[in-house]
Amino acid sequence: MPHMASHETVRVSSMTALANLIRAARLEQGLTRDELANATGLSPKFITHVENGKPTAQFGKVLHLLAELGINLTAQSAVAISEDSVHKALNRRRSQHGR
Repeated sequence: MPHMASHETVRVSSMTALANLIRAARLEQGLTRDELANATGLSPKFITHVENGKPTAQFGKVLHLLAELGINLTAQSAVAISEDSVHKALNRRRSQHGR
């Protein structure tokens, strides 16, 4: 993992890269896995799996872990996405969940 300055953007293109970022953020903050588990309500085993790059880790839990560590996840599309497509996707999701 390259050296990161505060508030630096890091490209994450694999679960291994995300795992390294999560572990580095935890260590930088001086947290043990147990302390991070207590803060998030996640198990130390789950955190270990994520830090080892487990590709099947539950995404919602990974997002919770990122938030606790102060990591904001953003996405950049290589394909232009129109406002119309965004609205269609949002409306479809709402109708599937009965909202």
